[in-house]
Amino acid sequence: MTSANYETMGLDELRQYVLVHREDIQAFHVYIDRSKASGRMITIDPNDPQWEENLDRSIKSKISGEANS
Repeated sequence: MTSANYETMGLDELRQYVLVHREDIQAFHVYIDRSKASGRMITIDPNDPQWEENLDRSIKSKISGEANS
């Protein structure tokens, strides 16, 4: 069991922790949940015939949003 406090870590810090401590599955789940909640993750539906176009649109939106920050 780990003594890391995931709630006190920023998202980037948590990402680095997960990369170093790949065996910490709980940290990975917390990172995925927080990434989704912050809008950092792009999800696709492989059953959607337009998934490639949707993915392209999402990526371009993220890029333009970061450029405007």
